[in-house]
Amino acid sequence: MESERYDLEEISWRWFSQYFDQFDGWLVPCDYRVVNARIENMEILTDLEMPCIQIDYEIYTAGSGSGIVQALDLSDTDTRRVYTGQMVLCWEPDKDDIYRITEKMSPVQYQMSTPEFQEERQKPQTKHFEMKTDEPMTYYIRDGVLYVTYDSGENFIEVPDGYEKVCSQSNGTYNELLPYNSYVIKEEFTGFVAGYSLLYSTDRGETWNESRIRQSGYAANPFLSVTDSGYYVTMAADRSLGSDYYATYYSEDLKNWTSITLPDYFCTNLTCSFWTKDGRGYYAKDESMMATLDGGKTFQDIVIPEAEEITERLGFNPFDTVEKMYEEDGILYAVVGQGDDGDYVKDGKLREALYQSEDGSTFSFVEEISDDTPEAAG
Repeated sequence: MESERYDLEEISWRWFSQYFDQFDGWLVPCDYRVVNARIENMEILTDLEMPCIQIDYEIYTAGSGSGIVQALDLSDTDTRRVYTGQMVLCWEPDKDDIYRITEKMSPVQYQMSTPEFQEERQKPQTKHFEMKTDEPMTYYIRDGVLYVTYDSGENFIEVPDGYEKVCSQSNGTYNELLPYNSYVIKEEFTGFVAGYSLLYSTDRGETWNESRIRQSGYAANPFLSVTDSGYYVTMAADRSLGSDYYATYYSEDLKNWTSITLPDYFCTNLTCSFWTKDGRGYYAKDESMMATLDGGKTFQDIVIPEAEEITERLGFNPFDTVEKMYEEDGILYAVVGQGDDGDYVKDGKLREALYQSEDGSTFSFVEEISDDTPEAAG
């Protein structure tokens, strides 16, 4: 458009009139023919680097107008053959007294291109999950509150300030999918690692206490175990070049904590840590595992063998990350998953490998199981 001055409303009004002139006349197909078009409102928008203008308009069609309605994404009105539309035009100077349209979009497209929308879109969002109702004793998060249940969800008990203390992340989001070995929920003891402390209850959630473990640390997956003699918490105590260095702390009375010396060359970026009832400690980093059978005095390598029948069938071993461990009837179990890049799926579920050990040193493959990560909340 040619204009002696940069007046968005005047330029846009003239362009609008000429634009809809092309849809008038008997040479235009009936489905595209426009008898009249008029602007109802114009608004200058300044969210982008160059000012834009939003035009709210109304058109009258000669016939059904199906072609022009679809092409311009128009909306019906209560009046026959009358439709409304909106568009946003972005203009810029081309040369002396000449202005050209650089963008023509809908108001929604304009909002999606604004810096505020892009910032909000790129901001990490908290993911929400359904409760695992197959576990009689578990946790549940709803509307920013952390609950525990001891009867598969029949009754919920709120953990005071638990959501902020246990789930908050440094980027402003909340981790609502707690690592499997990072909490213990039993009638005699319920505990969550909360930052650098242990948040716990010994009376089925009637009262809660907090025990300070250390003065500082780093946000990485923590691990909690309860043994016959005390409590073990493993957490990231240092960070360097993208790696988290873990330390384990032990307490008999939930008041005083002592550090257990760990192998520095191994205990970085741990994927699992677990201490058995009789005080054997296990540390896993992906598929590698070490164990101490004497309370941390010495450590030895633990080999997790491949699931040969699955490897032979698939042509590769999909299981490369020890994700959780637990004890049941005196047997130690380890669940080995596929890590972040896993893609081996059956019946719509990622698969994992279950291993067991009777002596605490030798593990054998039991079976292939489904990943029990809870479903995302709707």
